[in-house]
Amino acid sequence: MGCLECVVRDVAGDEKATLGEVLKKHPGLLPRPLDTAVEKMWGYASNEARHVVEGQQPTREEAELVVGIAATMATYLSKKTGIRT
Repeated sequence: MGCLECVVRDVAGDEKATLGEVLKKHPGLLPRPLDTAVEKMWGYASNEARHVVEGQQPTREEAELVVGIAATMATYLSKKTGIRT
């Protein structure tokens, strides 16, 4: 998810913008409703991985799912906008 956020920061030209901020400022960046899905995936990754509750952790399959989707979205955005990753 961090890679995806870095790509959207490059797209926005703002090194400090969050993924959600960029998606709000650039509503056509991702097709709808994928923009909402990415925001929800960010929330999921944040809750399940960054702010892990003791005794809970995402499964390998869940981690691979999020990493795979984030990598695909980053590739899509870099090709769509001409940003080199």
